[in-house]
Amino acid sequence: MIDVILPELPERELALLSEETPQPSDPRLAGRVVLGGPVALPVTAELVEPDRDLLDFLETEADNAVYHLVHLSVTCARDAPAPALHSVNLDVTLTAEPVRRGTTVFPPVAWSMTPRQLTEKADATAPAFAARLGPRLGFRHGVRTAYGERVCLEARRELRSDPGWEIRHTPAVRIGGTYRMAMVVRAPRGAVSRAAVAVGATVREGHTLHRFREELAEPLRLTALQ
Repeated sequence: MIDVILPELPERELALLSEETPQPSDPRLAGRVVLGGPVALPVTAELVEPDRDLLDFLETEADNAVYHLVHLSVTCARDAPAPALHSVNLDVTLTAEPVRRGTTVFPPVAWSMTPRQLTEKADATAPAFAARLGPRLGFRHGVRTAYGERVCLEARRELRSDPGWEIRHTPAVRIGGTYRMAMVVRAPRGAVSRAAVAVGATVREGHTLHRFREELAEPLRLTALQ
């Protein structure tokens, strides 16, 4: 098991345009959500060298796959004017293109994600500067959900090419502060892999749910030593 220090993230303020038609003239959520990253770090033999089991696992995969540690964050304004954020979604789309024409490659997947689940009793916005990687490059999770606890942050679609996280408003916890997230991506060797990122948000007014979304113009290219 090793601890990987997560890098500081460049941040960008999101406009989060309404998904309604026609578009409202007022950009209601502009400035309320800031995206950190994404930043990718290749998982190399040098990185996992302190853990012999992780090094052995990486070597058994070396002919077919490469791994990347992708780090992101979402910062939501505290005490923002009404309506309050009801949910925030961070969605990632992983793709791969073969370097050589005619070659078939498997789709990249979110091999492991953290945090997997946080509840009202956990501090969802605590800074997490290190990610703990355990056997087979899986994240070590220290928080377990007890029966009846409301979940305010949850990873979605692990082991798929469309992973993401959902942050939810609960009666006890409003959405606000910085949420740090990371995933290990398993990608095909000999391919150009990318991670496209989109952020969505909802606000509720009475019984009406209004949806907003923004997609980054340029996907993050996942590079590794080939």
